[in-house]
Amino acid sequence: MSVIPRRRASQRLLPKRLSSRVRERHVLACALGLGLCLIPAAARAGSFHDALRAAWVRDPSNRSFSIDAKASHANAGAAESWFPGGPIVSGEYLDDHFIGSNLGYTTYQGAISVPLWLPGQGTATMRSALADEAVSRARINVQRLLVAVRVLDLASSATLLQKKIGNLRATSTILQRVVHSAQDGLRAGEIASSDFDAVVGEKGDVDSRIAEAEQALESTRAELEALTGSDDIPDILSLDGRILGTQRLALDPSRDPRLIMASALVKSAKASYNLARHSYMPNPTLGVQVTKQGQYGSPWDTQVGAQFSVALPSEARNTPIVMKEVKAMGAAERDATLAKRKVTVEYRQTRARLSSALVMLKHTNTARQALDQRAADLERAWRVGEAPVIEYLRARRSALESGQRAAEADVIWHAAMIRMSLMAGNYP
Repeated sequence: MSVIPRRRASQRLLPKRLSSRVRERHVLACALGLGLCLIPAAARAGSFHDALRAAWVRDPSNRSFSIDAKASHANAGAAESWFPGGPIVSGEYLDDHFIGSNLGYTTYQGAISVPLWLPGQGTATMRSALADEAVSRARINVQRLLVAVRVLDLASSATLLQKKIGNLRATSTILQRVVHSAQDGLRAGEIASSDFDAVVGEKGDVDSRIAEAEQALESTRAELEALTGSDDIPDILSLDGRILGTQRLALDPSRDPRLIMASALVKSAKASYNLARHSYMPNPTLGVQVTKQGQYGSPWDTQVGAQFSVALPSEARNTPIVMKEVKAMGAAERDATLAKRKVTVEYRQTRARLSSALVMLKHTNTARQALDQRAADLERAWRVGEAPVIEYLRARRSALESGQRAAEADVIWHAAMIRMSLMAGNYP
């Protein structure tokens, strides 16, 4: 993975041959059109994809859910068996010598029987297992989405912190020159000590903000390393609007993995309910019994016969079992409805975030250029004694804050675009 290179947003969004107004309209139309954008990439993409792949390979839930899916598939295969359980072997031995009798009556009795499926129970068992397998596979897709979103959030935070640190360091360098000039002016008696203290205080505040941002960046990189195995920051700024067009993005909430999993959970709950309805009594057993009897003067010796055992249905047993599945089915349908609402809101919020970030980017870039120029003008005016240093420091702080807002808007619209791609099932 490569560290994200610093470059101007205007160089990253559109070709230079387009006018600024045309470029702004083109970017906004491409992002809102969700699929028609042909913005050229400024740098090679791929490290973000590598980060997603590394995080997914390292995710412990990946193997866990895969094992669950294989186990459910094996359960479905086992439900195709002729019998719902294994054979039952029983035996008896009776002898009257134990009670002191001299009649010599002895009985040997053995039986083997197998349980039988109730009508429709085998099919219901198999469908329930297949529904559980579908849930496990849906969980895999949801977990993959969650891991990708987590990587995106960390990459966005780290990228924004990098930009913030760059802006702060640039401002600190400028203020360092101002401090030197203020020192010379203080020695020459050209400025008041209060003005010198204001400059030094502003420089110290910027430096403290740099240290704070560096600490936050280090914490984010530590989380990235735990997630992906590397603390390199994935490059999300090289991914542009082309990912929305080349992937033929269809932003349909019904295709979201979370809603697919919610639907699978509803089907699984219904399959379990259907199985409970077909398991209205314990499985009957059918088998063969052999009896050998020995008694002085007895005309018989050995008997062979069939054995059948069945427990009749009971409401005291069946109702709690069925009602448990009814409650589970109701809970699954409730969760599916809530998930649909949540995902629909999230999709709308992501669209709005992308749109507002692009508008913010247009205005903040303009404001940043104007405020940078204003700060530079006031610095020259202060050096010749035409403006107070406080006004210059205020202008420099306004320029810094504008630059931070521009950097934030730049990261937000890239992150929103990538999130749209992830929610549509595409992993750039």
